[in-house]
Amino acid sequence: MNLKQNFQNQIAEWLFPGNLSEEKACFLRRFAPDNHPDNRVSTNKEIAKLMGDDLPVYCKEKINQTIRKVIEVIAQKYGEEMKADGVNIEALLNLKAGGTLKGKEEQESHIKFSPWKEAYKWLWNHKYLRWLDINGWEILKKQAKTAPDWIQFLTEQEMASVGVGTRALKPLSPRSSARKIDPTIPINQPLSMRVDLAYPNYQMLLLYRSAEMKYILCPSLGYAPNGVNQPPMTLPQEGSVADDNKEMFTFEELGKEEFLAIAVESPLNLDWLAPCKDEDIPVWNAERLKELFEQLEKQESWKVFYQSFEVVETA
Repeated sequence: MNLKQNFQNQIAEWLFPGNLSEEKACFLRRFAPDNHPDNRVSTNKEIAKLMGDDLPVYCKEKINQTIRKVIEVIAQKYGEEMKADGVNIEALLNLKAGGTLKGKEEQESHIKFSPWKEAYKWLWNHKYLRWLDINGWEILKKQAKTAPDWIQFLTEQEMASVGVGTRALKPLSPRSSARKIDPTIPINQPLSMRVDLAYPNYQMLLLYRSAEMKYILCPSLGYAPNGVNQPPMTLPQEGSVADDNKEMFTFEELGKEEFLAIAVESPLNLDWLAPCKDEDIPVWNAERLKELFEQLEKQESWKVFYQSFEVVETA
């Protein structure tokens, strides 16, 4: 799962649709994640050599001109977005030979400005994060394994009938084979969450999203300070903020509620996964999603599970 490569390929197709042109090949090489500005080996001359491998014919002496054309297309397509992120579009497009800014006062004329480096930083520090924010959940969802009804929401009476440490969960209504129907949750009713995934030696992350919220439920001080003990586990856990306040899961809006569980064999080294008072229920955002994906790509064994519910009025 190479997310950065997928992202760059999508942007390349948007900027330079169709067959591999000189500009498209240049974008894929010059703006590749590994060929970042701090990589002193990936000079423009080296990029030109790589492009020579990609294209039937390419004049390597044209590399600066080709890079400039690429930057012009990027600025044309994303100019307003880049300006909003603080990029100097005028400087990207109006550069003197040698790399100094046109139209600047004499005392500033010595300042070096690299258009491709500025465009590169914007692409990976801003555009990529927005892309992840929009696509990250669906990317994880597509990786999900089949584990029917691994989440259940139980009333106080139903919880009382469930044996501690057992999997004697309430039977669910059969789903229609012709039409997939989400399990339902009653609106405005206090419920416990029962999670049954048999990965006791794995670290378990439980992500939640609705139309307005994106939270990490486990691990969190709010619901699961102890993380995964032995499955099945019940949330809120003893010692959580919700448990201390006698608060259960209560859904107050009709609509869809979605959950993702990620089971990882080696613990993730992410500060925001450590339960803390400053953030009882961590919000997951693009920056955190980026860090999560980077660590998942280093894992040899990890699994994703997905389940959704429809919040409904009860009779």
